[in-house]
Amino acid sequence: MKSIVLGAACACVALSAQAQQQASPSPFILKEVTTNFPKADRLEAPVETATLEPGKIGGWHTHPTPVVVYVIEGTSTVEIKGKDPIVTKAGEAYLEPINTVMRATNTDQTPLKFVAFQVSPPEVPDSQPAPEN
Repeated sequence: MKSIVLGAACACVALSAQAQQQASPSPFILKEVTTNFPKADRLEAPVETATLEPGKIGGWHTHPTPVVVYVIEGTSTVEIKGKDPIVTKAGEAYLEPINTVMRATNTDQTPLKFVAFQVSPPEVPDSQPAPEN
């Protein structure tokens, strides 16, 4: 009888541990695979914060290397020529594609605050202006 009770207790503990593992959220805010990260002898990794006030629209631009954007406050809408916009809320992140014409907009009523992280060779500019038409 003791072995049956002990076996049942062990099974309950194992099932409880398995349920907790399955219910645990991923620690990653963003985990995306890309082949576009640069390869060079020297790379820099600038991290910048920025604020886009309500109603503001950024200029059309491109990035030569991927940019990871994490939204701290507000909602980011990134318009990409020829594609659906990327809408990202506070606590979420996205990976901006390289050599793609895009612009950030804040259609929200509150300021958009975000952090941008990019890895590139030191001599490569973070972004390039793109024609607006």
